[in-house]
Amino acid sequence: MTEQQIRLVCRQCMDRCRAGETWPPDLAEFVALISESGANPFGLTVDAVMEEYRRWRNESWRYDGSDKYPWPQPVLYHICLEMRTRGIERQMTQGELKRLAERQLTKWAKHVGNGMSVPPVRRQLAAPKRPLGPTPIELLKQEYERRKAAGFV
Repeated sequence: MTEQQIRLVCRQCMDRCRAGETWPPDLAEFVALISESGANPFGLTVDAVMEEYRRWRNESWRYDGSDKYPWPQPVLYHICLEMRTRGIERQMTQGELKRLAERQLTKWAKHVGNGMSVPPVRRQLAAPKRPLGPTPIELLKQEYERRKAAGFV
């Protein structure tokens, strides 16, 4: 933990005391405060990831693709795309998405802790090229129009 994170946890403990909780936090509460403080190399909390995910889902229509969205950190791009994919496939609730965000944040923190870097934000696959000429449905419509004009329909 960095000095800034320790100060943040101590400040949270003092806030708890001011709010009326006179006992210091037990180990489980202290670990929860540490995880809430963003004790990872990115300085992100699960709530910050969820907020960015929500903002991206609401504003992504303004951009040509997810890679064009102004991500505050590259790791958020990878986490949010994974959350969207799994969230749609498994029809996840808000609580399940929050747990998924926590797992993804932990996964990327471990990757960085093991010396790996976060890949840059870039489009995963190129958009498929549309073949020249009419589409199959346009061919069917042309055939229908031709038969209709000939009186077969």
